[in-house]
Amino acid sequence: MAASINIRNLSIKCGNCGEYQTLVGFSRRADWNVYTYECESQECDPEVTRTLLEVPSALDEFARRDPNWKHGGQDDMGDGES
Repeated sequence: MAASINIRNLSIKCGNCGEYQTLVGFSRRADWNVYTYECESQECDPEVTRTLLEVPSALDEFARRDPNWKHGGQDDMGDGES
């Protein structure tokens, strides 16, 4: 069985305040899927505390389960392609 990564099994916490971060964006770059997270705290500036999680496409179980998945966040995050 090949190794895989499922972002649903990860918790992303803000290094500034310690609150959890929420998935707000998704894009593809070459052989990588890039997930963007922002802090749930109203105290943190998203421009400063934003986290980019890059996962090799070949290992990304979450994106493979639904290849048409564009995003899962609060706002319009584009078409899922970059």
